[in-house]
Amino acid sequence: MSAALPSKGLDEVTGKMKVAVYASLLGSYSNEALAFMARSACMTLDWFPTPRQCLELIADYRPPVSPQEIALRLCSDFTNEQFERWMINLREGQPIGDVPEQWKRIAVEQGPLRRLTDGTYVSRVLYQGPAKPYASDAA
Repeated sequence: MSAALPSKGLDEVTGKMKVAVYASLLGSYSNEALAFMARSACMTLDWFPTPRQCLELIADYRPPVSPQEIALRLCSDFTNEQFERWMINLREGQPIGDVPEQWKRIAVEQGPLRRLTDGTYVSRVLYQGPAKPYASDAA
């Protein structure tokens, strides 16, 4: 930055103190974040940035997302999409199918499924309940 942006003329002692301030404020940031800050300063500022300006510029830095994070996000999105599609199908009366137990418990809590006393699950759309005798049969 010092090659691209002009700054105040300082003596050697003042320059060392200034470097110490910048180092203490910016020393914990990654090289990529510091490079982003330097590029941003050169593109937007007319003079060498103050420590506060450096912190403001570096606050906008967002590290690149790793391939592993992208893959995990795609897997999560796929699973969520499948779950939502399954819930819609349940509400329309389609079979439960072979899904994780956790999905079934969620469906019981949200209403599309009912858990019977024997531990099996049935769709509420299709469930008619146990057979009850008619009043005329009891007499």
